[in-house]
Amino acid sequence: MNIVSLSVFILFFSSNLLFAISKNERTGNFISEERIASSIKYLSSLKSRMPGYPGNALATSYILKIFKEVGLSGIKEEQFPVTVPVDQGASLQIAGQNKKIKLYSLWPNLVRTSTLPEEGIEGNLVYGGSGHLSELKGKDIEGNIILLDFNSGSNWVQLGSLGAKAIIFIEPSFANRNQAERKFLKIPLNLPRFWTEKADAEELIKKLNSHPHLLPPPSRGRIEERGKENSYAIKVKLHAKMEWQKAPATNILGWVEGTDRELKKEIIVLESYYDSISAVPSLAPGAENACGIATLLELARFFGENPPKRTVLFLATSAHFMGRR
Repeated sequence: MNIVSLSVFILFFSSNLLFAISKNERTGNFISEERIASSIKYLSSLKSRMPGYPGNALATSYILKIFKEVGLSGIKEEQFPVTVPVDQGASLQIAGQNKKIKLYSLWPNLVRTSTLPEEGIEGNLVYGGSGHLSELKGKDIEGNIILLDFNSGSNWVQLGSLGAKAIIFIEPSFANRNQAERKFLKIPLNLPRFWTEKADAEELIKKLNSHPHLLPPPSRGRIEERGKENSYAIKVKLHAKMEWQKAPATNILGWVEGTDRELKKEIIVLESYYDSISAVPSLAPGAENACGIATLLELARFFGENPPKRTVLFLATSAHFMGRR
């Protein structure tokens, strides 16, 4: 039995393939851009499709549902365990206030997660801009918690060298992969790092600007288009728990049998992963990552209705990114 393996994971290739098929007279209107867009929209709405997070199980169920709907045969689930960092919650609380601001733990430094002691950690919250030394002049970094622009490269590492207790990155309007990959290390540096939503960060900076009595005269640090130049500090407490856990990951298989008596012995494998990843594991919508699996689902529908001469195996795989780490 011959097996030809094709990996459906390159967006531009997949899009061009579908465009070509949709223009072929034999296919009619079987290929639907709307269905592909709908799958991408749904999968990227699941918050995180990393194994260990609810969105991964929901994505598995969605793919199984489509495989059954389009009439694939021999549908099978193959489950296997993977070890993943699971964010179990993090928060910031301003001293003297009941309100807690939700934080999200970043990807671990090697094996060191951003888990904090059960009693939490305390310190002054200091806005450090993009973390350049010129912006930190006059600011008390040692023993404090630093609010930092996400698009600041690896400057957070030097803040650790200066004695920062923790780093809280501010959600940016846009960030690229290079910025994300510079927010964790391949050594177990014990410096907890978190993500806060932009609206919450702006409120915190507003409070920082209204408490000049808490610190000596401030430096003239940049506040990245958020109003005042000067920033001060307020007392805050952080709690966080992120643990490495064994979680199930599921590969899903489905078949379209070939129509030719001899050629159906040859198997074409169409594969795409359906999980996602992010520097913030619990916030990994992975819209781009969803393009491959959305394309695979549409191809499964097409070939289910138009069986080729050779047998086709459709394979949706999970834990793709864990395998690369």
